Formats: sequence, C-alpha cells, structure tokens
Amino acid sequence: MKITGKDGISFVEMLAAIALLAVLVAIAWGKFNTSFEEALEATLVSELRNLATAQEVYYRNHVTYTTDLTALSLAESPKSEINITSADVRGWAAWNRIDKTLIRCEVYTGNGHTSPLGFAETPENITCDKP
Repeated sequence: MKITGKDGISFVEMLAAIALLAVLVAIAWGKFNTSFEEALEATLVSELRNLATAQEVYYRNHVTYTTDLTALSLAESPKSEINITSADVRGWAAWNRIDKTLIRCEVYTGNGHTSPLGFAETPENITCDKP
C-alpha cells in the first residue's frame, strides 16, 4: 500500500515479519528437541535390550553373567557408555548413557542385584531417568 508515494516496506512491517519468524523458529525448535530426546532414549533402551540378550547367551555358555563387555561381543553406539555394575551366577545390573547427555537408563535382573542408579523399581524392566 502506498501512503507516502514511496515503494518498499516500513520498519514496523519488517519488525513484525521478524517477530513472526522468531515465533515459528521457537515452535520448531521445541518439536525438534523433543524428537531428539525421544531418539536418544530409544537408542539407550535398545542397547540395554541388546546387552540383556548378550548376557543370556553368555550365561548359556559359561553358567554365569559377566561384567566384561568385550566378552559379550556387544557392538555399542560410538558415544554410548554401557556400565555393568555387577554380575554373577544369580544376575546382573547395568546402566548406560550417551556421551554428554543427561538421560540415563538402567536395568537389573536376578537375586541379590539392585538398581545401579536407584531409579529402577522392578527387575528386568528398563527404566530411564530424565532430569
């Protein structure tokens, strides 16, 4: 609309467009961040399931569980940190996280083993902690 006879947009119109763009970016960032955290948690849970399978295979061959990840031939994600805190003939306990994230997941199984980080309440159920 030409009010003054000059072409172009006003400073107020430019500010309104930038404000609208900022709102859209904030909404998109929130959705992206939530999706990213859900993907991290899915990776952690998947790795603990793979660990549980590897522990059962090891148990069938050696009649005990192990704390040695190399003995389990477990291929973990490059930045994953799997920690087996205890293992014996009765069961095992472990937790993991991905490097530089706050999400941690844990699992334990068997008699005499408890939650390594303290937030899993039942054995054999993978529980994640999101601070």
